[in-house]
Amino acid sequence: MKKIEPVSVGEALREFFERRKLSQGCAEGNAIEYWAEVVGDYVASATEDVYIRNGIIYAHFSSPSVRMDVMTRRNFIVAQLNEKLGQRVIKNIVLR
Repeated sequence: MKKIEPVSVGEALREFFERRKLSQGCAEGNAIEYWAEVVGDYVASATEDVYIRNGIIYAHFSSPSVRMDVMTRRNFIVAQLNEKLGQRVIKNIVLR
């Protein structure tokens, strides 16, 4: 009989998600959770809708000036989100 080494619950879950290709979807969900923290309170309050598909964040804003602000900081926001996630999940931000 083969002996199995004990592993932590966290490690078992991480392996489960990686084997089933679910880790990308979990990371994308976490990116949405980090959105307000990364962009700040003012931008977050002007964000009407934000969702993610295939590594691209789609954001709708109530204010054109906030939209322009995010447009100029787009690369920085992508880098900050990926840093928080610990992997390159976010590729781009599309503003609507």
